[in-house]
Amino acid sequence: MLYARILQGLLNTGAAPQAVDLYQNEVGPVLKQQPGYVTSRFLTNTENNKCLAVILWDNEEHREAAESSETLQAVFNHLAPCFDGTPTIDYYEVAVQIF
Repeated sequence: MLYARILQGLLNTGAAPQAVDLYQNEVGPVLKQQPGYVTSRFLTNTENNKCLAVILWDNEEHREAAESSETLQAVFNHLAPCFDGTPTIDYYEVAVQIF
């Protein structure tokens, strides 16, 4: 079973390109170095400035360890200026995957 961290938030107007760049070039490389990392997606809707990040981990322990990683948290903090307010973070078990 996989475990997901879901971040949802409202981006500042016009901040989507910057957020995408930061996620791809700063967050992504650090995620790939974390034990148990499987995959990630960063979705944006430029019509309403919403975004959604989905990060999948191979087990709950690795997801929890990543949450406490100072390096990963520092990189996520680089995204903070892109947000209008504080994004919400939720955790899920992946019940079904269809490729």
